[in-house]
Amino acid sequence: MADLLPYLIGGLANGALYGLLALGFVLVFRATSVVNFAIGEFLLVGAYLTYTFALLLPLPLAILAALPLAFLFGVLVERGFVRPLLGRNVVAVIMATVGLAAALDGGVQLLWGPDLKYLPGSLPDLGFEAGGVYVSSRAVWNLLLALPLGLGLLWLLRKSRYGILVRAISEREVAALALGIPTARILAGVWGLSALLATLAGALLAVASGVGYNLVFFGLKVFPVAILGGLDAVGGALVAGFLLGVLEALSQRYLEAYLPGFTEALPFVVVLLVLLVRPYGLFGERQIERV
Repeated sequence: MADLLPYLIGGLANGALYGLLALGFVLVFRATSVVNFAIGEFLLVGAYLTYTFALLLPLPLAILAALPLAFLFGVLVERGFVRPLLGRNVVAVIMATVGLAAALDGGVQLLWGPDLKYLPGSLPDLGFEAGGVYVSSRAVWNLLLALPLGLGLLWLLRKSRYGILVRAISEREVAALALGIPTARILAGVWGLSALLATLAGALLAVASGVGYNLVFFGLKVFPVAILGGLDAVGGALVAGFLLGVLEALSQRYLEAYLPGFTEALPFVVVLLVLLVRPYGLFGERQIERV
């Protein structure tokens, strides 16, 4: 058990970032029905914003400074790129987000270059040892930031006026407009919030692995997490993130030596198996349509 616990703690730490990133992805999908294939690039842009501020400020302040700028970036993406496409064919919107991802990739390399960069500062060391098991500072920071933020966002969506308006728009946007709900402003805020969550996840990842294109591959894991939890279940994204994080850790511990590379494929294998039983995900609502 003492040998297993570090893997489980590391899996929970990774799962916290999976869940945080998937929260923003599912929130956008639920509010606008847009599958944001550029979510990995949101993560990358946020990490580079943090890196830029970290050249001038201590790292904790750099992360805080990057968050409002990331929110503004998400709002601008929605206003200038997504909003003109709403109501178009679904495939056209999907391909447009793929094009957005490619454009952001090129823009990042143009501004910051293709080389891997490391943050010049570090977060305070919060690592500790308990019962003979060492909990790393990275795991503490991931859980300390991602879990309260994720739970706070769930409360916001369920209990606050803003959350009620978001849910109203996701159910019937035309009816929401007729009732005088400022849908344009709220949807822009949803995209801004998604970019903010991606930036926080990117900053925490960059602390451990640096800032580079490797972060986009981490962002790709948001798709199995979101699908596993249910594309219309915001809370399910957080639970699925922790679940896949722990499963990856167990695979790393017990299977990787016998099946090299299996851990990277595990999230997609798990999603495939779950979808055979529950096509709408673990927590998604079954859609029933009359024909």
